[in-house]
Parts: sequence; structure tokens; C-alpha cells
Amino acid sequence: MEIGIIGFGSFGRLMAKHLKSKAKVFVFDNVNKEKEANEMGVSFIPIEKVASKQIVILAVPMENIEEVLVKIKDSLQKNALVFDVCSLKIFSCELMKKILPESVEIIGTHPLFGPQSAPNSIEGMKIALCNVRVDNETFDLVKEFCKSLGLNVFVTTPEEHDRQMALSQALTHFIGQAMKNADIKRIELSTKTFDKLMDVAEIIGNDTPALFNNMQTMNPFAGEVRQRLMNELNKIDVELK
Repeated sequence: MEIGIIGFGSFGRLMAKHLKSKAKVFVFDNVNKEKEANEMGVSFIPIEKVASKQIVILAVPMENIEEVLVKIKDSLQKNALVFDVCSLKIFSCELMKKILPESVEIIGTHPLFGPQSAPNSIEGMKIALCNVRVDNETFDLVKEFCKSLGLNVFVTTPEEHDRQMALSQALTHFIGQAMKNADIKRIELSTKTFDKLMDVAEIIGNDTPALFNNMQTMNPFAGEVRQRLMNELNKIDVELK
């Protein structure tokens, strides 16, 4: 089995690390990372050659995925299987259906982990799968492959995925960003609850501005969830005063 990964950033490297024992892995990135790829034991090749593999994984930022899809669509094999790993699924799945040839099979995925939360092992971590355009037999094989990696698989739709992400992702990062901007830091006389809250804030503090803005503005359900929180915060503040 040959797998092509487009995007060799932190998550692309994490995938390559765990997939190289299962398949021959080929990677591409806009920045020349041939030395890093060689050290990991995977092959760094041009984007057109990566896109010609039977299995292609898109590990690029959401704001770049449309550009990449347009660039690779003519290099894809007939019946190739294309995945994305974007944290929002309506956006990426609609683009893949729109741009990629009808002969290409598509599965939307969201690994709910990353290099920070799973630095040593991905066993027990969650992954969401959306059957965008693939036959049931292939979809079942993908589910079993993910389980063989130790992942807990959740099958969902792009809409339901994004609705839940508005809570577990957008709202959490919204709170964490506010704590960061308010310069709330660890203290000596902390409770365990406060320590856990700071754990979240510190992880989220590593978000890039683009990642934070994308999860807030590109999720159609995020705004309503933020507003519910703000309404309740204001209500509680008024009552306390």
C-alpha cells in the first residue's frame, strides 16, 4: 500500500510516523523538508507524484485546501481514495465533492488529537469519519484500519460533526483565548479545577491566529454557541451586581 500525504507540518509528520509501518509513505510540503522526511524514513517527492498514489491524505490548513484540491485534481488516479483531516467538515467535504473528479472516492476525517495531545501514542484517541463519496465496503475497510491503529472511530455526517465541534472545539478555544488575552496565569494557591482550566488555556495558547479564526468563523454553528455563553455570562454578572 502506498499513501501520499500533502502537507508535512506537525500533523502531517504525526501521521507519517504512525503510517510508515503500515505502508510506503510519500510526502510533500511547500517548504523543502526532504532531510526531515528521510530521517523519518518516508519519501519527499513532488506534489503531482504524491497525488498520484492510490490513497491521498490532505494535511493542509483549511484556508489552503481549495488551492491544493485544484492543483492535484488532474493528477489523481481513477478510483483514488482522498481524505482530508480538517477540523471542520462541511467546508472541506463540500469543496472535495465540488472540485475532485467523480471517479475519486472521498472520506472526510477529523482526528481529534494532535502532536500535543498524543506525542507518544495515538492509542485510545478519537477520529471522526464522514462518508462523503465512497462505497460501503471501502468505508468499512477504512474504519477497520483506523481501529488497527488503536483509534476509537466515530461515524458521523459533516453537519453533525460541525454542530458538535461548535461546543467541544470552538467554545473551548473561545474561552481559552479569552483567558490568554486576559493574562490569567497559574498561581500558587490553585485548586485542581483551576489547574485543569489552565491546562486547557495553555494548550489553546499555542493556536495560530489563523486556526482560531477558522474554527470560529468557518463553523456555521459556532456563533450561536458563543452567543449563548455570552448571554449567560452577562446575566450572571448582572445578578451578582
